Amino acid sequence: MSLVEFERAFFAGVDIGQVQDNTTVAIVERIRPRPATGLHHGLLPVAKEEAAAMPTKLQLRHLERLPLGMAYPDQVETLRELLTRPQIRDVQTFLDATGVGLGPFQMLRKAGVRDLHAIKITGSVGAAKEVPGGWNVGKAELVNAVQIEMQTGRLGTSMKIPHVGQLVHELRNFRARQSPSGSLSFNAREGQHDDLVLAVAYAVFGALRPSPVTHLDVRFAA
Repeated sequence: MSLVEFERAFFAGVDIGQVQDNTTVAIVERIRPRPATGLHHGLLPVAKEEAAAMPTKLQLRHLERLPLGMAYPDQVETLRELLTRPQIRDVQTFLDATGVGLGPFQMLRKAGVRDLHAIKITGSVGAAKEVPGGWNVGKAELVNAVQIEMQTGRLGTSMKIPHVGQLVHELRNFRARQSPSGSLSFNAREGQHDDLVLAVAYAVFGALRPSPVTHLDVRFAA
């Protein structure tokens, strides 16, 4: 008899595009060990110890770019259909509502998408801060969480999923840039996209929340 079972939950990340950027959605499954249900109380300490020794795994299940030029009402309907599929029941959705995403965020809420959380991107490199309706979080924390989870093998992907190759390319192209005032910005190289990374980062953030940065790989752009 196994003393450990696995709790499965789904988290979606949505990065809303502008005129020249795609709206992108990523879905990540979290697989978390826990003591099996129905165990005799005498076995619970051992089961808890076994579960604590096993890592939580994340698996990228879906990655999609919506067509360029799609009107926001059509985007919202496409996203609503995806996020309400029975296969990802009770999915928690994290969407960047910093700028242009605020309108689609409100439209998705009116369309009946449940468990919807707003991400407001800040320039901070500290821990995320929970605010009414969502989170304030730095881009460095978001991107580094994806890098850390992939490098440690806790975030699994498959080349069968569309755009995974581009996702890896985007991750490699993120750079820290220092302004004359000394502040840091963390973005893709000029002329490069970052929508795939950010969509995955929102989903990973949701699955790990709150998960402050443990390592910041800062590389200054020339």
